[in-house]
Amino acid sequence: QDSFGNTELTPACEKVQCGEYSCPAPFELKMDNTCCGYCWAPDHQVAADRHRVVQYNATGLAVEQCEDAPSTCKGPGVNAVSCFKPSCRAGDVPQCGGGSCCPKCMAG
Repeated sequence: QDSFGNTELTPACEKVQCGEYSCPAPFELKMDNTCCGYCWAPDHQVAADRHRVVQYNATGLAVEQCEDAPSTCKGPGVNAVSCFKPSCRAGDVPQCGGGSCCPKCMAG
């Protein structure tokens, strides 16, 4: 408050401009004290994501980091870069170089 008792605080959503959107069935628009609302449906109508972790390289698409990869690619811990087999266009082949962590498509 200033010396006259007036406050300069404005409501949180006063300057938020929400875009137009619609919620396809079975979703419905819920506001729940949010600025713009969100689409919601109960779990029995929309299945929750039951993503499961798979064994490392279960797809066979993971590849090793480049031999000369910078040390920053190696971690620490869970921050290590994961490399995957690139899908190269005709005439290109996966190659390491230029200080990259992972092989990239280059003219063969």
